[in-house]
Amino acid sequence: MIIKEISAELAKEAAKLCRQSMHNDIMPDFLFREKVFDDIDYMPELNLAAIDEADGTMAGIISAVIRKSNQNKTGFVKLLSVADSYRRQGIASSLYLQIEEILTREGVAEIRVYDSVPNYFMPGIDPFYTEAICFFERKGFVKFNDTCNLLADLLNDTFDTGLDEERLLKDGILVKRACEEDKTMLMDFINKYFEGWAGEVTSSFNNSPKTIFIAVQNDEVIAFSAHEGNNKGTGWFGPMGTNPSIRKKGVGGVLLKKCLKDLKEMGFVKAIIPWVGPIPFYMHYANAKVNRIFWRYKKIIN
Repeated sequence: MIIKEISAELAKEAAKLCRQSMHNDIMPDFLFREKVFDDIDYMPELNLAAIDEADGTMAGIISAVIRKSNQNKTGFVKLLSVADSYRRQGIASSLYLQIEEILTREGVAEIRVYDSVPNYFMPGIDPFYTEAICFFERKGFVKFNDTCNLLADLLNDTFDTGLDEERLLKDGILVKRACEEDKTMLMDFINKYFEGWAGEVTSSFNNSPKTIFIAVQNDEVIAFSAHEGNNKGTGWFGPMGTNPSIRKKGVGGVLLKKCLKDLKEMGFVKAIIPWVGPIPFYMHYANAKVNRIFWRYKKIIN
C-alpha cells in the first residue's frame, strides 16, 4: 500500500470511493472538488489517498485542513473514507497518523472532526458510521458536543411571504435579495454579529443570482438568510442571523421562507438545514424535522 497526494487526476476516483463507502451520504464529483480543492485553506499534503500497489485500486482517502483564528491553529479532518473491502487493515490509521504528524509540525493545537467551517461536509460524525466513532475515540478524540440537521419538505408549501413583507414594510423593514450595492453593509453586519459565518455568506453572495436575502431598516442590514453557500448543489440552507434587538418580529421567518422558496424554484424538493440550534423556530416556519444527528469530537495535540 502506498500513500500519495490526491491530485486532480485522482479526484474522480476519490469521489467514487466516498460514494461507495459512505452509505448514508452522497458525494458527486463536483462536491468532492468543493470540499478539497476549492477550500480557501487547501494544502495538497493534507489530502491523501492509499493505493493498493498490486492493482492500483484506491483503498482509502483522507482530507484535512488547517484553520487559523487569531494566533491559534486548529486542524480539521474533513473527510475520511476506506473502501469496504479494505477495512480492518490499518489503512485509516496510516492515513490519519500521517496527517496528525503534519498538523503537529505545523503547530496545530487541536484537531476536530468534520466541522471545518466555512467549508465542511457535515458538522460532526453521524453515529450511523459507528466505525468512525470507534476509530476516532481509539485515536484519543473526545466527544464534546452534538448537533443535528433538519430536513424541510419543499413540495407542500408555497412559502409565500407577501402579507408578512407588507407588515414589516410598515415598520420600515424591507426584505429583498441582496445585490452588489448591499455588500458593504451586509459584511459590516456579519462582522459585527456573526463573524464566524463570513465565509459562507461571502460564498452565497458570489453566486449568480445571489443566494442571500437581507432585511434592511434605516439603511442598515438587520437580518439575513442564505443558501448554497456550502455543499452547493445539495439544497443546503444557511447560515442566517438576526440583530438581537429586533427578534420576535417575524423577520427571521420571512427570510427563511425566501430562501426555501428560492431553493424550490431551483428544482430542489428537500432543503437541508444544518447544524441547528433553535429547532422549534424551523419547525414552526417550515415544518422542518430532525433528519440526522452528529457527534462532535476534538483532540488536543500541543
